[in-house]
Amino acid sequence: MPPKQAKKTLWVDCERCGCSITSNDKNIHAELNCAKDQLKCPFVVDGKLYTWLVRAGMAPDDAPRDAVMVHPSAASLIGAVIGGALELSRDGVPSMVKRMWPSKASSPAAVVLPAGDLPQAWSNDDKKVIASVIQEEISKASYVNIKINNHKTNIDICDILKQHFYNYFISVGSLLVYYYFGKKLEIEVTGIRPEKADVNSNKSWYVLTDNTIWNMEQDIVEKVKKKEISLGGVDDIVEEIQTYIKISFAKDGLTANFQPTRGLLIYGHSGIGKTTICKYLIEKLNCFHIDINGPAIFSKYFGETESTMKSLFLKAVQNEPSIILVDEIETICSRRSSGSTEQERRVTSAFVALLDSLHVENRRVFVLATTRKPEVIDPMLRRFGRLDKEIEVPVPDRIRRREILYSLLKNLSNRVSSQDLEGIADLAHGYVAADIVNLCSQASMKCIKRCHDCIEKEDLVQALTIVRPSAMRELLIEVPNVRWADIGGQDDLKLKLRQAVEWPLKHGESFKRLGITPPGGVLLYGPPGCSKTMIAKALATESGLNFLSIKGPELFSKWVGESERAVRDLFTKARQVAPSIIFFDEMDAIGGERGAGEGVHERVLAQLLTELDGVVPLNSVTILAATNRPDRMDRALLRPGRLDRLIYVPLPDIETRLQILELKLGKMATSDDVNSDSLASRTEGFSGAELQALCHEAALRALERDLDCQEVTMEHFEYVLKDFKPRTPDYLLKIYEEFALGQKSG
Repeated sequence: MPPKQAKKTLWVDCERCGCSITSNDKNIHAELNCAKDQLKCPFVVDGKLYTWLVRAGMAPDDAPRDAVMVHPSAASLIGAVIGGALELSRDGVPSMVKRMWPSKASSPAAVVLPAGDLPQAWSNDDKKVIASVIQEEISKASYVNIKINNHKTNIDICDILKQHFYNYFISVGSLLVYYYFGKKLEIEVTGIRPEKADVNSNKSWYVLTDNTIWNMEQDIVEKVKKKEISLGGVDDIVEEIQTYIKISFAKDGLTANFQPTRGLLIYGHSGIGKTTICKYLIEKLNCFHIDINGPAIFSKYFGETESTMKSLFLKAVQNEPSIILVDEIETICSRRSSGSTEQERRVTSAFVALLDSLHVENRRVFVLATTRKPEVIDPMLRRFGRLDKEIEVPVPDRIRRREILYSLLKNLSNRVSSQDLEGIADLAHGYVAADIVNLCSQASMKCIKRCHDCIEKEDLVQALTIVRPSAMRELLIEVPNVRWADIGGQDDLKLKLRQAVEWPLKHGESFKRLGITPPGGVLLYGPPGCSKTMIAKALATESGLNFLSIKGPELFSKWVGESERAVRDLFTKARQVAPSIIFFDEMDAIGGERGAGEGVHERVLAQLLTELDGVVPLNSVTILAATNRPDRMDRALLRPGRLDRLIYVPLPDIETRLQILELKLGKMATSDDVNSDSLASRTEGFSGAELQALCHEAALRALERDLDCQEVTMEHFEYVLKDFKPRTPDYLLKIYEEFALGQKSG
């Protein structure tokens, strides 16, 4: 057997100065002539470790919250024990006392602290630090006085701090760090009273216990005057919520004999203004309030999250009437599943129990919860007695957008007339409140760049090109910039589409005045390659409407219920961003004839028919569909009120073929002998796509002959035309003819 290697010595003693240094730094220490440079060469002398500070992400899971990580070899040199008090000091900042915790992963001489627990004065990790064991007995603190240095809060958070800093070491001047709803608070200890009168008055360090009384200096708890919240377009929603709150706060009358609503769930798209509405109401009612934010209250320590939540509810009860605002409640009480952790289930149960407790003794505490996705909240919350009322904040329509714009612009210097304001509101399809705030901000920037001090209409119009509508981001399709001019001929078809789609949405009052009911939907049918999809995109581009494009197979899922939900979500989104067009390409994949089975196709079609029937009205939403096989469409889809406008997109006639060819040839380098009239007359039966392919093949033929070819000649077209035949079969044209006759006779 090979001989065992000797264990490497991490620390050695200097024969000249007597200090202990790491074996790796022995040569550096000699080069420095025993100079005490602890950054280049850390050392131990007289039971003190002179080294540097390293900031880590988090402490190990098994370590106490106030741990400082030290290598076991360094700890033994200075006489530190696991969990013992270790004082850390450096020049110019208050000292800290932490509990020593061994860490073999760190450098032998490093002192490691979690970065999040460090006050600003300790944020630099390149400064010297001295670590030493506290020899004196540490007394318990019976009373501690504090102040918050970097933030003003109108809520006394002493109960929360007492639980969080249990068993911590403090002295007068100590700085404690606590994250209160995402804000880093630096808490200074200004006074300490020991549990027992100490004869030795030199003691400076104390430990916090369950019996320690916390007090916050009163001048810090004063209410801070906030900037007035601008709110517009949601007066009806604010009034409804305010009514529920006032009923809940009333102690007499009808509320004495029935259980009032004490919890509201406010849901809507991100940036819609849910939190702003809640804060506006809190400010208007001028009552005590507490904010609860999931990420801020969650703790890795068992039971601490529930305890923090309980203390916040208790504080609200003690200061009733009060409002508890739970922002993004899905982060606290998400729907339970097989993947839910034990902590998530405990927190949800604790929150539900606290909600139920508000009905005991008729507590005047009201819970306002906000969410973007109500379906992911635990169903236990969405019943009577808890969050028993749900209010949607919709994507603003034209009127709401105008009111929001007005409320924002009245606080800015502007020269925007009421008529111009209406025009801007009309153009801002799919804009939520946050987008309109951004719009005004971008308009202000444009104004500043022009060196003007007054916002004008042009600034807002330019800002519209920068700000994207949030409500459309999930389903927004980047439609190519297709114009009617890019589609040759078919003027009659374009007019029919505009009458069926654009006119009802843009001139609804005229339709109402004449008693005309706009079509529920439009079906484009015809041979492949006849620009049905391109026509739909041109219609969306020219009309300026929001365009949601869906190909039939995209809606199908192998999971039961997911396909139907995809259809529901699609129509919900279209209503939110109205006026809009939902374009179904390859409609026969969804709306094909139903068979005897009960497969996913039948369920999706049934859901689609339900949406088209308008149980939830399709106000300002038009359905546009395209198919090559109308004969395979389910007849229920084609009855009045659904896809009741059928438009045939035929193979192009000679005039249309000429326009298509001229459009294509205009983008190609061609010789003078290329005759578009001759080509149009010789391509009878060609679809638009085949005409484009003809030009493409002729250009490739020219390149085959000569890669340096400067132009395409008629000879190249002649060569391609010899073998290029129309590919639309006669039986398909006959199907269209019979389908049209069937619709007329039907």
